[in-house]
Amino acid sequence: MEDTSFAYSQATTRARARKNRRGNGRREQPLLIDLVDRCKADIESNGWITTCLGLLQDALQRTNLSCPDVLCLGLGSPSSSREARAQLAFLISSCTILEIGPSNVSVYDPVFTDADKALFQSFGMRCLPDTDGKHAVERPTILYMPHCDLKLYENIIGANWSEEQLARIIFIANRFSDYTDNHPQSKLEVESPYLMRLVPHLECHSLPALESFSSAFNNISVQHVKHPIPHGSVMS
Repeated sequence: MEDTSFAYSQATTRARARKNRRGNGRREQPLLIDLVDRCKADIESNGWITTCLGLLQDALQRTNLSCPDVLCLGLGSPSSSREARAQLAFLISSCTILEIGPSNVSVYDPVFTDADKALFQSFGMRCLPDTDGKHAVERPTILYMPHCDLKLYENIIGANWSEEQLARIIFIANRFSDYTDNHPQSKLEVESPYLMRLVPHLECHSLPALESFSSAFNNISVQHVKHPIPHGSVMS
């Protein structure tokens, strides 16, 4: 299994070495990788990340999934958003603890800058082309989609609309039941029929609040189809 912490450490060391070579006595702006490193240190400084990873590990056990890939959509731009940097730091910490190698992590957001893409590539993650979220998963997968819009959630659920595919997905995303609770059923039937039909079959556990990054993780939950799945129940 690839050592994700080593990959992260190597990327940080290389970036800081370049920074030191450029030093000429002037105060420079922190490198993007340093800003992510600060967020990572912050979210790991108390028991918050341990609680979150406990929820995720419980979900992996309940769904009997092992060695998952990670697909991250809608993260935002780490180079311009503190919240996106915190969400990226959560992704890095989670993969390190779960021993998910960076080559098994794929990311996409249309707002990614060249600096963002270079950062992901320095970690060994894969940057995907745009498919409007219509990614069909073929292996056990953690779908990390913090604060995406309803259409993107609908697209990814629709692209995996079979009991076999849904059974191998764990969502770390906005609590889907909030959409069904706060939108008229007639609107959901037209615009989000897959999400509406999936919600009753989900087990959902919310991440605890994090004061230092409250807007980055509010309403984010670990969600998966309840196991065992009665045959035909989700598709009906």
